[in-house]
Amino acid sequence: MSLDDRVTVVTGASQGIGQGVALRMARTGSRIAILDRQPAEETTELLTQQGADWWQYEVDIAEAGQVAEAFSRMENEFGVPYALVNAAGVFADKPFLDTPVEVWDRVLAVNARGAFLTCQEAGRRMRDHGGGRIVNILSTAAAQGFAQETAYCASKGAALLLTRTLAVEFAQYGITVNGVGPGTVETPMGGDYLGDGPIAGHELARTPLGRFGQPADIAEAVAFFIGGATWVTGQALYVDGGFLAAGLPLLKGM
Repeated sequence: MSLDDRVTVVTGASQGIGQGVALRMARTGSRIAILDRQPAEETTELLTQQGADWWQYEVDIAEAGQVAEAFSRMENEFGVPYALVNAAGVFADKPFLDTPVEVWDRVLAVNARGAFLTCQEAGRRMRDHGGGRIVNILSTAAAQGFAQETAYCASKGAALLLTRTLAVEFAQYGITVNGVGPGTVETPMGGDYLGDGPIAGHELARTPLGRFGQPADIAEAVAFFIGGATWVTGQALYVDGGFLAAGLPLLKGM
C-alpha cells in the first residue's frame, strides 16, 4: 500500500530494528522522520540512496520537554505524523537483587515513559488531522519472564498494556494502536544480550524456525499494521520464529 507521502515517525532509527523499519516504510512512499539520541547518519544515507524524503532530530524520548519540542519542530518543518513507530529501547542484564534503582528508572524511562510521551504528542496531532497508525515495538519479554531482565520485562509489559489501552481510547479518532513483539533479533542490542555465554544456543533450541531474526522481519509486521491492517487494533503480533510457541525443543531422535 502506498502511503502517499505521509509522514512516518520512527524512534531509535539510527540502527537495528528502528533502522529496518525506517527503510521498509520508505519503500511504501512514506516520508521518514527520525527521532533518536544519536545521529542517524547510516540510516539517512541509506534512505537517500532509496530516494526517500527524511528528517531527523536528536532527542531523548524520556524527556517530556525534548519530545514536545521535537514534534513541534517536525510539524513546522516536515509535516504532521500519520504513523508513529516506537522502536527506541534499552535493556539491562542484571539479577533483580543487584539492580540499582537508577538502572530500573532508566529502562522504564526509555521503554515505557518514552512510548507514553511520543504516543501523546503524535496522538494529539493524529486526532486533529483525521486519524493515524501507532505501532509500539514490544518484545517476547512482554509475555514471559526472563531471568536477569526484570526492568526490561517490566518496561515491555507496560508498553503492551499502553498499546491495548490506547487502542480503546484512540479508536474514536480513527487511530489504530498495535504492537510488534520481536524475539531475539540480530542487532547491536541483540548481540549485547546474547553475549559469549550459553544464551544463544538456548534461544536457538527454543526457536522452531532455527535462526535469529533480522530487522527486516520485524519491519514487515510493522508495515502490515501501518499500511494494510484497517480493522485491527489493540493487538500484539509476536515475530519470534516460533519462540513463544515452543515448550520442549525438538531434540534429535524424537
